[in-house]
Amino acid sequence: MDPAPDLLKAARIAIGLTQRELADAARIGLRSLTRVEAGLDLNRRLHRAVKEALETKGVTFEPDDGVSGPGFRVRPECLGRSRVSGSLL
Repeated sequence: MDPAPDLLKAARIAIGLTQRELADAARIGLRSLTRVEAGLDLNRRLHRAVKEALETKGVTFEPDDGVSGPGFRVRPECLGRSRVSGSLL
């Protein structure tokens, strides 16, 4: 499954990573990540690097099931800095 750019960005935000942190984890440049998240760079290698970096951080991407559409899950212990008192901001 190739998650859409906005799904990659939402997953990054959910686990509390900055663009710089994710770019470093994916071993790509910050400008490349910015372009991937904006849907401006369709380079499959970059897209795959971002997806795999997020997966190593606890994200699981879910395909479109015909009802809910595509999405992602995050292991609870991997939720980022946006988690406060049991709820997401």
